[in-house]
Amino acid sequence: MSGVIKSDNDNDDGKPRKHPCHCLRRLSRILLKLLAAVLTIYVCILSSERYFMYWVQTTIERTDVHVSEIAFPAITICPTHLAVSNFNGSNRKHIELNNRNRIFNLMADVQWSSRAGDQLTAEDFKDFHNLSMSDIGDSLIHDYKCEDLFLQCMWRRRQVDCCSFFRNFDFGLFCYSFNTMHARNADPTWPWSVADSGFNSGLNVKLNRFVGENRLERLGVIVHEPGQFLGTNVIYSSDDRIVVPLQPIRFTAEPGVKARPVEMRHCYFTDEVMLSGQSRSECIHACHLNYMAKMCKCYFEIPMAVKKRRVQMETPIRLCSVQDLPCFGKHKVSLFSMSNVIEESSDNVFNTTDCKCYPNCNHIEYHASAYTDNFDGMQNMEVDVYFEEETLFSYRSTLYITLLDLMVSYGGIAGLILGTSVIGGITAILDRISCCGQPSSRRD
Repeated sequence: MSGVIKSDNDNDDGKPRKHPCHCLRRLSRILLKLLAAVLTIYVCILSSERYFMYWVQTTIERTDVHVSEIAFPAITICPTHLAVSNFNGSNRKHIELNNRNRIFNLMADVQWSSRAGDQLTAEDFKDFHNLSMSDIGDSLIHDYKCEDLFLQCMWRRRQVDCCSFFRNFDFGLFCYSFNTMHARNADPTWPWSVADSGFNSGLNVKLNRFVGENRLERLGVIVHEPGQFLGTNVIYSSDDRIVVPLQPIRFTAEPGVKARPVEMRHCYFTDEVMLSGQSRSECIHACHLNYMAKMCKCYFEIPMAVKKRRVQMETPIRLCSVQDLPCFGKHKVSLFSMSNVIEESSDNVFNTTDCKCYPNCNHIEYHASAYTDNFDGMQNMEVDVYFEEETLFSYRSTLYITLLDLMVSYGGIAGLILGTSVIGGITAILDRISCCGQPSSRRD
C-alpha cells in the first residue's frame, strides 16, 4: 500500500493551504479598485460640468470679413430742437409757433434723455397738460417737409435724391429713415451695402437749419440694424457737423447651439424669432413701456413701427399725456435706445432691471464713435456715416463641449484610471455567466 506524500503547503485534509499574504493582496486589490472607481466617477463629474454648466463659447472666426459682406446700418434722422428765427414777441404767429416748438423741445429732451431733460419739472409743462403726446410729432409734419429739411445726399460718393432715399418714420417725434424695413413705404431692396470705407464712402447728408420761420437747433441721429427700429447708437447734437465712423462686428452661431437653452446661449435663431412674432426691438420697447407704466401709472402710445403688436399691460391704465413727461424724465428711460438693462437711480435707489431681450444668433453690431465740429456762419448741418475700416471681426458661437466629446472624455477617463474598455467590460461579464464562460481543464 503506497503512502501519499504531503506537501508543506497542504492541510491535514489534503487541500492546499492558503498563503498568509493571499488575503492581504486580495483586500488591497479590492480597495484599489474601489478607489479607482471613485476617482473615475469624480473626474467624470468634473468633465460633465463642462457640458452642463459651460454650454456655449464665442471665439473669433475670421478677422478679414469685408464690409461688402454685411448690410450698411439703418440711419434715422430726427429734428429734435426747434426755435423761431428772428422771434418777434408782438407777432401772434411767432408766439403760437414758439409755444408749439417749446413743447416739442421739452418732449424731445425727455425722450432722448438729454442733459436738459434732467432739470425739467412739472412747472415746465403746466401750460400743456391737455395736449396729447401722439399729436406733437404730427403737428410738425405740416411745417417740416422732406424737401425743406434735406439739402444734399450722397450715397457711396454719388449724389442721390434725398426724398427718394429717406422715408417717413414716426417714432413719437417725426423722423426720416434710410435702409430700414420699418419705415413707411420702405424700399423692398433694402438693406443695401457698401464696398469701401472712409469719409463719404457711406451716407453723407446735408440738412437745412432754416425751414420757414423755424431754425433747427439740435439733431438726433440713430444708428440701428436694418431689421430693428431701436438704435445701438443714439447721437444727439447741436453742432454743425456730425461724423459717425462705424466699427461693425458680426456674430454667428453653429446650428448645434440651438439645442441649448436660451438662457445659456443668450440669443434666438431666426425661426424662433418668427415663431414668437416679436423682434428684439419690440421686446425691449415693450419692457421700457411696461417699466414706465409701472413708474408713471400711464401708458405711452406705441410708435408706428410696433403698432402691429400692441404691448400687453399688466392692468388697464390711462394714456400718457404731456403732464407725465416730468415722470419720464425722472426715471431716465430712452425710448430710442436698444438698452437691455434699465437703470433705476432715483430717490437714492440704485438698481437695474434686465429686460432679458436677446438678439438674433446671427446679427451685426454697429459700434459708433461720434465726432462733432462747429463752423462759423454755417447755415446747414452735415451728417457723415461710414465704415472706419474695410474689414471687420466675425465671432462664432459654438458648443463648449458636445455630447460626442463627453462620451470620448468618459471613455478616456475610464481607460486611464481603470484600464477598462467597452469590449473588455462585456467580455468580463460574459466570462462570469456560466453558459458563456470558457471551459476550464479538470484534473483526473
